[in-house]
Amino acid sequence: MKTLLWQEGFKLLRKKSTYWVTIVLAGLVFGSALLSRMYPKTFPAQLFFTSSFGATTWVVFVMIAACATSLSMEFQYGTIKELIYQQYSRETILISKWLIMLAYSIYLYAMTGVVALLGKIVLVNDKFSLGDTGTYTYHLTFLEQWLATISSSFITLWFILSIVFLFATLFRTSTTAVTVGIVMFFTFNIISTLMFKLIDKYHWFKWNPFNFLNYSNQIVDPTRHTLTLLSDNQLFFGSLVYTLFFLCIGLLFFRRRNV
Repeated sequence: MKTLLWQEGFKLLRKKSTYWVTIVLAGLVFGSALLSRMYPKTFPAQLFFTSSFGATTWVVFVMIAACATSLSMEFQYGTIKELIYQQYSRETILISKWLIMLAYSIYLYAMTGVVALLGKIVLVNDKFSLGDTGTYTYHLTFLEQWLATISSSFITLWFILSIVFLFATLFRTSTTAVTVGIVMFFTFNIISTLMFKLIDKYHWFKWNPFNFLNYSNQIVDPTRHTLTLLSDNQLFFGSLVYTLFFLCIGLLFFRRRNV
């Protein structure tokens, strides 16, 4: 496992895109902070800061692409055969990719969080204080709301990525895997919004996986529980259970796939 983890980490660090992602995300965060400085009415700094100036959304697309390509490219270039011939089990190969992508997602969240704090201090420090509360923070300080948004969006991110890994086991080209992953993200978000009428009519339907995509939204907006019909704790633990479920299904498909 240690050798596989080193190999996966080496592959990630050898990609130029890994470094460009850091530069681009940092630029986008600072750019959004600058817009909040220049156009405070259109881009309120308080609201933008709680999502790391939009970084929590951008990281989703980066991680979808990274997770999809980390697996599909092994099939596309035939390197999966070399790994299997080295007497690594398929379970170990896939789990090593999960762990490296987990570490990568933590890095991206930490990096964009630090840059967001710097952007706040340098560009919009006079607009609000981290200890202040706002009309949309529901009695939380902006710091507490920011931390809650980051942590809850991370849980939702990995719920999405578990499904991305599942689909990645079904495709042989990275382009197809990334495209399907991004389309799936938008589709799931649309479905998770439209299903509230069904939940209101059939309460048992609240346990469907799409409803758990609302976890991060409900943390930010507690009134959403009237739509999801689930508590924050239920959404949290349910998201973890579904994440493990889809990862296990992906592992099962990966074990049976021809190489």
